Amino acid sequence: MTDSGASLYAKTTELLCQAVAADTLHRYSEALGLYNNALKSIAELQKQYTGHQRTQLESKFCEYSGRVSVLLQQLSDNPAYFGDLDKARVGLNAAHKQHLQGCVDAALDLYIGSIGCYQRILRQTKSAGSDSTKGKQWRRELLKFANTCLKEAEIAKQTAFPATAFSESAHSESPTLTASDAQSTLQLQMSGLSLQTNGEPDNTCRSEHTSTPESRRNSMHFTPQSQHLSPGTGSSNTSTSSTSNAHSSRDTMTNASPPYTNGTHTERLTEDETQVVRITSHINGLTFLPWLENDKSENFVMPSYFTDKDGLLTLSRKQQRKLWQWRRASHLYGHPQIFGQHGCGHIVQETVTDCSFVAALCVSVEYEHRFKRQLITQHVYPKGRNGMPEFNPAGKYMVKLFVNGLWRRVVIDDLLPVGETGKLLCTYSVTGDIGQSLMEKAFLKVMGGYDFPGSNASTDLHVLTGWIPEHVFVQDQAFDAERTWTRMHDGLEQGSVLLTIATGEMGSDVAASLGLVPSHAYAVLDAREVCGHQLLRVKNPWNSLRWTGAFSHADQISWTPDLMRALDYDPKTEHDDQGIFWIDFASVCHRFDAIHLNWNPRVFAHQASVHFSWNMDMGPRQALHDFSANPQYTLVAEHGTAEVWILLSKHLLKTEENVDFIALHVYDNTNGRRVYEPRAALHIGEYVNTQHVLVQLTARQGEKYTLVVAQREKTKPLHFTLRALSSTPVRLVQAPVPMYCEDVTGQWGSASAGGNTASPRYMDNPQFQITIPPNAPLTSGIITLETAHKHPVNIRVFRGGFLVTRVLEINTVATSGKYRSQFCTCELEALEPGSSYTVVVSTFEPFMFSRFKLRIGLGSLFTVAPIAREGAGMRMRELHGKWMPGSKCVGGPDQSYHKCPRFLVRTECETRVLARLQTPHAKSLPLVNVSVYEFDDAVLGTLCASSGSYTNSPQGVATRQSTIGRTGCEFLVVASAWDHDVDASFVLYFYSEHTVEVTPLFY
Repeated sequence: MTDSGASLYAKTTELLCQAVAADTLHRYSEALGLYNNALKSIAELQKQYTGHQRTQLESKFCEYSGRVSVLLQQLSDNPAYFGDLDKARVGLNAAHKQHLQGCVDAALDLYIGSIGCYQRILRQTKSAGSDSTKGKQWRRELLKFANTCLKEAEIAKQTAFPATAFSESAHSESPTLTASDAQSTLQLQMSGLSLQTNGEPDNTCRSEHTSTPESRRNSMHFTPQSQHLSPGTGSSNTSTSSTSNAHSSRDTMTNASPPYTNGTHTERLTEDETQVVRITSHINGLTFLPWLENDKSENFVMPSYFTDKDGLLTLSRKQQRKLWQWRRASHLYGHPQIFGQHGCGHIVQETVTDCSFVAALCVSVEYEHRFKRQLITQHVYPKGRNGMPEFNPAGKYMVKLFVNGLWRRVVIDDLLPVGETGKLLCTYSVTGDIGQSLMEKAFLKVMGGYDFPGSNASTDLHVLTGWIPEHVFVQDQAFDAERTWTRMHDGLEQGSVLLTIATGEMGSDVAASLGLVPSHAYAVLDAREVCGHQLLRVKNPWNSLRWTGAFSHADQISWTPDLMRALDYDPKTEHDDQGIFWIDFASVCHRFDAIHLNWNPRVFAHQASVHFSWNMDMGPRQALHDFSANPQYTLVAEHGTAEVWILLSKHLLKTEENVDFIALHVYDNTNGRRVYEPRAALHIGEYVNTQHVLVQLTARQGEKYTLVVAQREKTKPLHFTLRALSSTPVRLVQAPVPMYCEDVTGQWGSASAGGNTASPRYMDNPQFQITIPPNAPLTSGIITLETAHKHPVNIRVFRGGFLVTRVLEINTVATSGKYRSQFCTCELEALEPGSSYTVVVSTFEPFMFSRFKLRIGLGSLFTVAPIAREGAGMRMRELHGKWMPGSKCVGGPDQSYHKCPRFLVRTECETRVLARLQTPHAKSLPLVNVSVYEFDDAVLGTLCASSGSYTNSPQGVATRQSTIGRTGCEFLVVASAWDHDVDASFVLYFYSEHTVEVTPLFY
């Protein structure tokens, strides 16, 4: 820091101390002037810093300017200004929020609107001609504050668009408003912003009210010199190292985001992850920002009732029919308790179809009562000195919920729906405790309102607690009752699991006879193994209607004295139906469909996580055979063999029917590399339309696993969080992709769909040359082939880089293996520098027409080019003949060419020629040869070209391109076979650069 910067910093700190002191003593006019001067200094300081320090200063500017906007409104004595002052205050709060989130375009738009409101007031005060000292002073402070906000907008714009300045010179003074020319200057400066926003600006602000002078005094000493950074997290593109509950650590730290709370640890997000968080902070039309540590200092003290700026929650149709009015909790209960009751027997689900949530709420409250540990109550604000939530007469509350991979703040008021009888139309406590009603309101605000369609309790518990959800389906063939019981019983005893169970569809008569509700969630309060019985204590969220089967209150047989004594339970005294009952585990397995378990993430010492998006342009719509564009991550257990739990969570943007079937596959023996097509896997996930997918595996030390996220069919962009939890350190990084990629498109047509390697036309398939530069390292990579039609396809790579006319295994470098429908891959290993290779793509049968896309990805630079077909640019004659024993014999050992099929070639000029001989219809391929000779006066002359040794390739044999043709000279093309007894037809393709005359010779 320069001397001038240090001096300005000290001056700013002193001004803020004086301002807060005056504010605390209610000398608001004095405080207003001091705040304004401090804001001007902060704006000047921002010009001297970048990165984290500037972000810290921007945060302080937003904090104190929020207080100034409130003071301006409080000190105004003219009601005519109240509307514009309020609009300006709300707009500035929203601008500050957008600025701090990095949404500069939206922030500038909001700054313009707010300054415009102040401008209108300045015009009105000028025309009104207020002469009072107080009025003039207030007007001066308003003008000063508008100028400071204009400077802040300028700083924001220069940060986002450094090439664009508000003024012509980079060193010119910032624009300043005066009383006489404020309007024209403001319009001039704002017109230079050239704003472009995507849609409407977000006008929501994080709080209706600013912090108190006391809370500002505790945090007013900003430290732009500090280099301290909180631990960050990896993104979809970078490494995310493991974090311990006791201490968080990262391989890489970044300033891309504030430190957010993710599960049990604090993390910073990369740019890609921050973008995911921004998108998925908008849920059901509202914005729920990630939880920051300073949210704990939220102000809850205010002179009047707090009303949620987001309005009243949508009611269900049943609630709408019963609604009398919305009433404050204090009007209903005076000074009620908040989670002051023990246990969950007093909690009642009413009207709202959220049995899953109420079951989740019940097991959470029961956990706190049993283990004397805070679970959900620690997430409700304001708090008393004992750390428990306390009643707020102003009606403002804040709840911390785990939504879309992060803890988020949800602000609510205490307005609750009441029916005509005076009874609450939401979850309530029979004792008048309002904790349950407030928690439900916060949860349903995120979910879109009281017209909640329902969920499953483990998903809702994940929101309330962040505990890991696991679904066990009782009717599944793999269901292991004994193992499940042991895990449930031991987990409940240790306090490491929360349990709920759910019924499926059943007939109403059956349900009534059993005392059960179809498709309903129940809370499990206890699990006991007593007197040889496996028993569960369960609560119906309705607070009524109990199980009537074995071990119920109505069972007169199962309850022995020893059992009653062990459980401290006597069915004869259970007259009060609170929906709580005992049931044996065998009956649960028979009558219930699902068991939902939520595990405490703190049982794992380490975890790693990443947030990512899967957009529509990433791969095909249906990727059941093509994983090339699927999100994939490499998992490594670094220190010893460990149990690793992997949780894939799909982010919620709108509460609606879930039609996205997702899965998580785990591949071993990949060395952490990408998987391009389905094959043998350690774990093949089932495609399910749930929000969470959990995979449990034993990871061997040092082995790299590949995690593949999959969905059955893409219908819209999806966003996810992937978490790996383990007892030992784990790393979760994006599976590597080739450094250099080239896409090549083409098609198989009538002349280029040559079929497989056994086809005579294989060489007609599209072929491409890959060349590795001489200075490149030894490199590896992958080739993928995707077709527009569901044809079986294959990739084969040969050495040489020239046109492949014959398939030789010795010359084959790599192949994709068996022909696969629509998509296949070919792995390349140890490609040598300075070498060229030929890639041939083929369909299984000839004349399978389709477009295709070939993607070549290597670890070093390379070039790729199409290889011309045989005879490209030449004229072609197709000639047919046959070898018949005894009449048209063969050459072979005795060189009886005069008995072989021959073709006379005449040309008027020199021309390049090429001949190919094939036997496509032979039952067994004969050894054949084709040669071109000079032919002078019926005498076989000099050999001009030959296919070489006799060969029986499906693609036949061919000569190299040769030049023939002297004026008046003739040439003879001889098609010969090695064996004398060959009985087969053949096809001769004769290519020539210029027109030639070809005549078959018969003997």
